[in-house]
Amino acid sequence: MTGLERLCSDPRLLPRPGRLGLLTHPAGVTRDLTPSAVALLRAGVRLERLYGPEHGIDGSGQAGEAPEVATDRQTGLPTHSLYPKKAPEVEGLIAQVDTLLVDLQDVGARFYTYTSTLVQVLEAARQTGTRVVVLDRPNPLGSLVEGPVLEPRFRSFVGALEVPLRHGLTLGECARLVSPEAHVIPCDPLEPFGYGGLPWVPPSPNLPDLETARLYVGTCLVEGSTASEGRGTALPFRLAGAPGLDAAALARRLNGLDLGPVRFRPAYFTPALSKHAGQPCAGVQIHALEPLARALPVGIALVGALAEQGLELNPDWLQKLLGVPFAPELFAPERALERCHAWELEARRYAQERLSGAWLYPRG
Repeated sequence: MTGLERLCSDPRLLPRPGRLGLLTHPAGVTRDLTPSAVALLRAGVRLERLYGPEHGIDGSGQAGEAPEVATDRQTGLPTHSLYPKKAPEVEGLIAQVDTLLVDLQDVGARFYTYTSTLVQVLEAARQTGTRVVVLDRPNPLGSLVEGPVLEPRFRSFVGALEVPLRHGLTLGECARLVSPEAHVIPCDPLEPFGYGGLPWVPPSPNLPDLETARLYVGTCLVEGSTASEGRGTALPFRLAGAPGLDAAALARRLNGLDLGPVRFRPAYFTPALSKHAGQPCAGVQIHALEPLARALPVGIALVGALAEQGLELNPDWLQKLLGVPFAPELFAPERALERCHAWELEARRYAQERLSGAWLYPRG
């Protein structure tokens, strides 16, 4: 069961909630696809207002957007966006409730902003006295850690926690890193998504399925270049390219590397929005031949191969995404596996030494 389902089955898990709010989005559903706010109200949990993260409470916003919706269409409750808001604004909004439930589906990558919104809420709650209760959900990427640990000087809204890039934590465990006393209603962390498991509802517009979510940890790094990462196409984060590239040469370069069970196909596409909107692009489509255990080497090699074709890199954004200082050699395609293996060893040590106090669930 998810934390949401546990609370719906036993509202006594939430004694004396007072004025009650819920931070959620379209992926906050029960396994029969009932939205969390509707399910909680049916269970007798008396919500008074709703809050939304990036993309908005109805999920209609693109990256960096959070459309304001005055009233929730399904419950009639007043709603507020917590993104993008500064600390005083967040404090003012959550001060309207005594208890704030959080039911967000995270994807396990440090730069995904739902973790950052949770951190903001927990920090604001210290000032307002609001009790925050996380209704936990499984991490779709599991508990494997990958990538460098965020250096404190690169902390930002796409890097709010000093954890590995792929942190292996649930949202409840992230909450315990910020506030060890955080109240978490646990989930079954090993429950899978898809057939026979939890339904996959896109947690944001450009993560339509599990394969994309698994690649996203690596291919999101393309955002740090002038190439399109596939936003505005049917294959976000599975297409990468730009006008004027040699798609066949790019595919040959990447297929010549040992990056695991993944292949690259020359591809041609025209994004409808975001980078190169309306312009024909040449690049590659990434095909995973089986579920990838590690996607970061794919992203590192892809960014490096794009740079070899003359595309510019954005050092500031890549520093924020990786959480470590930018250096061109980080993206040498031939060294992608070696680089990521070294980061993984660092991340494992960090997990053993620093994250163990935050773990709600046993690790093997």
